[in-house]
Amino acid sequence: MSTCLVEDVVSLVDEIAPFNLAEEWDNVGLLLGYRKMEVRRILVALDITNAVVEEAETLGCQLIVTHHPFMFKPIRRLTDDTREGRLILRLAASGIAHVAAHTNLDAAQGGVNDTLIRTIGAGNIRGEGCFRVGDIVPATFGQLCKYVSQKLDAQVRTYGDPGRVVHSVGCCSGSGSELYREAMKLGADCFMTGEVRHNIALDALSEGCLMIEAGHYETERIICPIFSEALQKRLNELQFNVSVSCSVQNLAERR
Repeated sequence: MSTCLVEDVVSLVDEIAPFNLAEEWDNVGLLLGYRKMEVRRILVALDITNAVVEEAETLGCQLIVTHHPFMFKPIRRLTDDTREGRLILRLAASGIAHVAAHTNLDAAQGGVNDTLIRTIGAGNIRGEGCFRVGDIVPATFGQLCKYVSQKLDAQVRTYGDPGRVVHSVGCCSGSGSELYREAMKLGADCFMTGEVRHNIALDALSEGCLMIEAGHYETERIICPIFSEALQKRLNELQFNVSVSCSVQNLAERR
């Protein structure tokens, strides 16, 4: 077995979700830690929270890979006065590095949005960047909303006539309601995302697009086990003696 370094994991994440797919405003890649530090155990999570850091410490992880980055906006002071500051200081004190794959994982083939659209049983997948469109077995909007709620274990909010028949669904995980027009160009008559601004919902309805708001967390947590498996597979192929775990924690802060 070969010794794995943080920089090796960064390269593998780049293979799975190329960093050049990230939006210009995003903050992805290695955000904290030594590139040459040895890695024996990795935790994959949606967010860095106290509960996730505690889980990583308990497991003996040297690296946490998340979807959402911290230091999303530039910071001028690193102290324990802020939630983010406390987390960064705790990671540094525990010797745990942090890598983020955010909009690059949203856009990647096999990433968040591919996973999301396939989770609801869509086929003939199309679209690029941070949205996808897929065809479904025709169903009423009400039936589709119930199915989405069950598949994502989410309490959905719906905008539109429950009796209208849906043939194609567009999606953007997280906060992406403004992309409904791009999805409509590819045939979507319904759009699913995590968060919907009220004015955008009204615009979409006026233009003939139904809207499903399924929760930011609920539309993205589905990628964690898939991303964990993909990373473990690549590590195994390179004969790195590294174990990847998928976090059992949810979004909420535990402390």
